[in-house]
Amino acid sequence: MIDVQHVSKSFGRVAALVDVSLHVGRGERVAFVGPNGSGKTTLLRALLGLVRVDGRVAVGGVDVAREPETALRQIAYIPQIAPPLEAPVREVVRAWCALRALAEGAVAERAARLGLDLEVAASKRFRDLSGGMKQKLLAAMALAVDAEVLVCDEPTANLDAAARAAFFEQVDERPKGHVVVLCSHRIEEVQKLVDRVIELRDGRVDRDASVAEIFAELRSYRVEVALGPGAARAAEFLRANGFVAIGGGRLGALFTQAEKVEVVARLLRAHEGEIVDLSIYQEGDLREGDRRAAPALRVVR
Repeated sequence: MIDVQHVSKSFGRVAALVDVSLHVGRGERVAFVGPNGSGKTTLLRALLGLVRVDGRVAVGGVDVAREPETALRQIAYIPQIAPPLEAPVREVVRAWCALRALAEGAVAERAARLGLDLEVAASKRFRDLSGGMKQKLLAAMALAVDAEVLVCDEPTANLDAAARAAFFEQVDERPKGHVVVLCSHRIEEVQKLVDRVIELRDGRVDRDASVAEIFAELRSYRVEVALGPGAARAAEFLRANGFVAIGGGRLGALFTQAEKVEVVARLLRAHEGEIVDLSIYQEGDLREGDRRAAPALRVVR
């Protein structure tokens, strides 16, 4: 569906992409990841025909540089940075629907699921909307299009938890043969939306692997908790966050660094009085079979 062949791009003396080649087949959901300056944003922009590159980028067999109108007709795009449009929301939606041959109700329905009432926002200038409202509207417009490729650049950066959940749900509803391409710094978002991760470094493809493989490597912290009598609410919280019984009256789960910080903070904030013991281990220590390994952090009551 998407073919990138020997693509290179330089900005002055800075090589943003260096001989990048990859293929994304129909039905694949792929994330471009990497540190700032790795080339992922330039690659995304090349796919959208926003920068000229050496090499070839094609969507559905159509060269993006030579036939952009035909190639990009197959793509819907959710940008990270909203354009500073002066037009009121109703005119933005009307223009979008005219270009894409959509009924305006299709965008309104998608927006409502994300928590945005288009009737309330219709008369406001697009640029005057909050960051979250802009993101909801841009996502709703893209999701309403029956395009074979959905390209998302940090699509949930400004969304609240309920809107993020609704966004994930709508992406899951897309036909199985459609493609999703995502740029994101959120590992939990990558896990929910894609099945393949392409990691870039210094303008080159450094790694191309399944999200399950990469996520397993990143989940390097085990959190173990022992609860006191009558700690039903804390137990419910733990089960809802992936904890399972591991013996000795303890529950445990594996987390990434970011997940570990979030879940432990929430647990202590809401259920500290129900915790008897909380320990955090480096998973590598436990894989070696030493159950006596010293935890990286321990809270005992």
